[in-house]
Amino acid sequence: MSRLTSVVTGTEANTLGPQTPAQSFYRQYAIEITAEGLNNSDVPPFYADHAVFHNQNGVDYRGDQIWPWIKQLFAQFGKLSHEFVKVREIQNDDGSVDLVCQITRHIWAPGNESDKPSVSVPLSMVCNIGPNNAPGTVGGLQFNEVWLYWDTYLLQPYFPADSVVFSSKKVFDQD
Repeated sequence: MSRLTSVVTGTEANTLGPQTPAQSFYRQYAIEITAEGLNNSDVPPFYADHAVFHNQNGVDYRGDQIWPWIKQLFAQFGKLSHEFVKVREIQNDDGSVDLVCQITRHIWAPGNESDKPSVSVPLSMVCNIGPNNAPGTVGGLQFNEVWLYWDTYLLQPYFPADSVVFSSKKVFDQD
C-alpha cells in the first residue's frame, strides 16, 4: 500500500535542502529547466524512454518527445524561476515515488530585464519517479509519468496566441 513519507514546505526545502533522493532529483530538474543553457546537450536524461508527460491542455508527450517540447516551451520565456510552496512524497509498493508539488512559476516575458517577473503562475505537478540506472541519470532516478496543471490563461497578455505554451496540438522539434 502506498504511504505518505514526507511533506516539506518551500521554506523547509530552501533552508534544509532536499530530504530524500526523489526530492534531490526533482530539485536538480527544476534547476535545469530554468537554466539559460537549456539547449545544452549535457542535460541529464530526466525522462525514461517510456515516460509520459500529460500537459494541462490535453496533449501527451512520450519518451524522446518530452525534452524537445520542454525546450521549445521554455525558449519563449525571457527568464524563469520556481518557488516551491509544498512537496508531498508518497512511497509506492513498486519502489517508485510520487511527488505532489505545489509551485509558483515566475516568468519574465522577453524584454523584461527587471528583477520583477512579468507574471507568476501557481502550478501543480504530480510526478511518478522511479529507479533507472541508465547512464547519466541523476541519482539513478527518472520520471516515469508527469501531470502538469497550470493556468496558462494568465500568460495571454504576454505571449502571442500561437505560442507553444497555449498549443493544444503536439509540437516538438524533430531535428
